Amino acid sequence: MSDKHSPDKTGETLYRRYLDGDEKAFEELVGLYERDLALFINGIVGDMHETKHLLIDTFAQLAVSGGRFEGRSALKTYLFAIGKHLALRHVKLRGRETHLSYEDVLENVLGENETPETFLRREENKRRLQTAMSDLKPDYRMVLQLLYFEDMSCQEAGQVLGKTVKQICNLNYRAKVSLKKRLESGGFDYVGQ
Repeated sequence: MSDKHSPDKTGETLYRRYLDGDEKAFEELVGLYERDLALFINGIVGDMHETKHLLIDTFAQLAVSGGRFEGRSALKTYLFAIGKHLALRHVKLRGRETHLSYEDVLENVLGENETPETFLRREENKRRLQTAMSDLKPDYRMVLQLLYFEDMSCQEAGQVLGKTVKQICNLNYRAKVSLKKRLESGGFDYVGQ
């Protein structure tokens, strides 16, 4: 298992292979990042239909960039920065509100050895978490998603969001405080979490 602070050698290797003419390597690269990038972009635009288009645009921009990726960050960080830029531009041009919607992406599954009661409690907490996340400022939502859902380091999240490590740490703290307040006011059940 790789350390979350080390560059993603698999993605970088696939990208180098693609630049050397291996078209199959790009398909593998898309498969490697597609789901996580879709969740991230959807968190910005809040529309799965638009997310699919922006996902294609993000990978297309990577494909035609002619090797502009210089390796100063992990390829995943570079790719997420492209996705963020395209998604924010889309929101600005379309004037759409941003919100995080996992309902289009995640399926509700009863876990192994899980009772219907615990399933219902978990689903209710998931709904409350989604609601609380959607009420956060966009910067708060993005920093929490990058750090905790995408498992990026503060440095990588800073590269995606165009902020310093200190700014990311401060944003992370304020986002967690804000999320906690929203969760507590919404009746979030911490028992069993």
